[in-house]
Amino acid sequence: MASARSASREVPEVGSPRVTYLFGRLNRVLRKRLGDVLRPFDVSVAQYTTLSVLHARGNLSNAELAKRAFITPQAMNEVMQVLEARKLVARRPSSSHGRIVQLLLTQRGLDLLRGCNQAALQLEQSMLAGLSERDSERLGAALSLCIKALENHGAADSDAQPGATTSAPL
Repeated sequence: MASARSASREVPEVGSPRVTYLFGRLNRVLRKRLGDVLRPFDVSVAQYTTLSVLHARGNLSNAELAKRAFITPQAMNEVMQVLEARKLVARRPSSSHGRIVQLLLTQRGLDLLRGCNQAALQLEQSMLAGLSERDSERLGAALSLCIKALENHGAADSDAQPGATTSAPL
C-alpha cells in the first residue's frame, strides 16, 4: 500500500494544478501570443519555426525540417510553398543524394527572420519579467531536463514496442 506521502504526489491537492496542465496552458497561451507578435510580419508560427530551424541547422531536406519544426511532412510542403512564393527560402539539389532537395534561407528570409526574432525575444522577456535572471536560467535548465526525460522515455518505449516512434530533437 502506498504511503500518504507518495499518494499525495499522485493526486495534486485541490487548487494546485498539475505541472503537465501548466505546461499545456503555457503552450497554448504562448502559441497564441507568438502568433499575435508575428502577424505584422505576415508569418505564421509554423513558418517562423521553419525559418528559425533553417537558420540554426542550415540546409535540410523537407523531411528533416518537418521533424525539427514539429509538423508533418505534408504540412511542411504547404509551409514551404508559401515561403518559396514569398522568396524567403530556396531549394537546391543535395550534392550527396540526387533525389533529396535541400532547403535554405534567402537573404530576404534572413532579414524577415531578424525582425521576427526581435518580436519573439520581446515576448519571451515579457513572459519572464516576473523571474530573476537566475530563476529564468533555472527554468530553462529544468525544461531541458523535462524534455530529455520524455525523449529518453520515448526511446526506451520504442525499443520495447516495435513500430513506436519518438520525436526528433531540434
